[in-house]
Amino acid sequence: VAQQYMLKYGATTDDFALVAYKNHQNAYLNPKARFYKKEVTLKQIKQSPIVASPLRLFDCSISCNGAAALILSKDESSVEVVGSAEENDYLSTFERDEMTSFWVTKEASKIAYKEAGITPADIDIAEIHDAFTPLELISYEDLGFCGPGEGTKLIRENVTQINGKLPINTSGGLNAKGHPISATGISQIYELVKQMRNEAGERQIEKPEYGLALNIGGVGSAATVHILKNLNF
Repeated sequence: VAQQYMLKYGATTDDFALVAYKNHQNAYLNPKARFYKKEVTLKQIKQSPIVASPLRLFDCSISCNGAAALILSKDESSVEVVGSAEENDYLSTFERDEMTSFWVTKEASKIAYKEAGITPADIDIAEIHDAFTPLELISYEDLGFCGPGEGTKLIRENVTQINGKLPINTSGGLNAKGHPISATGISQIYELVKQMRNEAGERQIEKPEYGLALNIGGVGSAATVHILKNLNF
């Protein structure tokens, strides 16, 4: 998928490195992240060993132990789930019509946006599935934050930085917070809620109204999208 994305849109390994660097900068500020207070430089990322071309070590999420929990209730709360959807597709990317875009993400987000009564432009913060750095760029596009092939533009122009117009993976993402598989999806919700309640500490952004969480299974064979609304906005 990474190779095809590079061939089709002119993305480079430097673009992937910028994604990893952003997420490690965020994880540095997150006490619950695997890389908390562990500085990783852009040079380290670019010079790390190749795992599977074109992906280097820091392009891959770190496996770790972890747990996450949440409470769903009808009681009044400052945060509400206003949109939710899941879609499934063929397991193998070779069986799909398109390798550089995930239909499941596009369709699940379309349903969730409709349920919430909003558009991608209304999202203020997102936690998305960056198991490998190219997936973050592809998700920018599939979620409607930019057009096809324009994910590189967002990362190059710092749009998705913690102080950018659309902060993405303020937790550090799977890449630097860690990817404990089953706990990953709920941990994304946890981060959004902490941000909406102004409890994110050093990584706190300007209080968001709408947050989106995207969790992907396999290489785009399944996707779940949740949209949260801050009722105290």
